[in-house]
Amino acid sequence: MAWPTVQKPKSKGGLGVINLKLQNDALLLKQFHKFYTKKDIPWINMIWFRYYLTKVPHASREVGSFWWKDVLRLNILYRGIARCTVGEGRTVTFWGDLWSNSILENAYPVLFSFAKNKKASVHEVMNAEDLDSLFHLPLSEPAWEEMLNLQQLLIIMPYREDSLDEWTFIWGNQTYTSRRYYRSFASTKNF
Repeated sequence: MAWPTVQKPKSKGGLGVINLKLQNDALLLKQFHKFYTKKDIPWINMIWFRYYLTKVPHASREVGSFWWKDVLRLNILYRGIARCTVGEGRTVTFWGDLWSNSILENAYPVLFSFAKNKKASVHEVMNAEDLDSLFHLPLSEPAWEEMLNLQQLLIIMPYREDSLDEWTFIWGNQTYTSRRYYRSFASTKNF
């Protein structure tokens, strides 16, 4: 029997065998979601305090146990199904993640080339003493123009340092369920 047929539900003539890799990712992403939304759970508090006080987890070197490193590698999947609404800005990079209308390293490529820390968090940039301190000076004329545009964007960008970052999923809410993830991708992934 062909594998796609084996994976079909019994009601549709298949054997109902689930895709175990997809199911495993879906279950591990539940832990990752708890971590990125900073649930008040001892292991989450410990990992944030021990490793990521000043760094964005997916933009820094892998640290911790083998289990945690495996979970952290799922950040690409997580960021592919979720978009961040910035609160304090500690779980999202300023330049490389989608937290505004566009990815800023693509929207301001010349200015990005002058950035001192290309993996800076939104929190780090928004709390900088001044915007000039984030770049290697002197700026070129095109970079200066991009910086003026970026300043205008940052003025109107909502930033709530007193609240946590919120992640909204492609299915339209902030609740992650492994079942929703599995159903979203079961018909599109062939293993």
